[in-house]
Amino acid sequence: MKPAPIPAVELSSYIAELARRHGITYGKTANDALADIITRLADDDVVTDVTEDRIVALKRANIIDGSTMVSLLGRYLDEKRRV
Repeated sequence: MKPAPIPAVELSSYIAELARRHGITYGKTANDALADIITRLADDDVVTDVTEDRIVALKRANIIDGSTMVSLLGRYLDEKRRV
């Protein structure tokens, strides 16, 4: 099932609805925990929000493909920065 076209605004609502429709929730994996440790050791501070986590979960569940994930993340972060 191909997702509806990505809207230009209110991406967090679109992403939440897409995840809800497919019963997708984010669950931290062992690789996520390792990435957190590496990030901390590198003295970086990367904190994702629930929408970013949902995008990752949608990709992991093969609801969206890699290019759609990158597009959603980029557009969501752009929108978030403008608000």
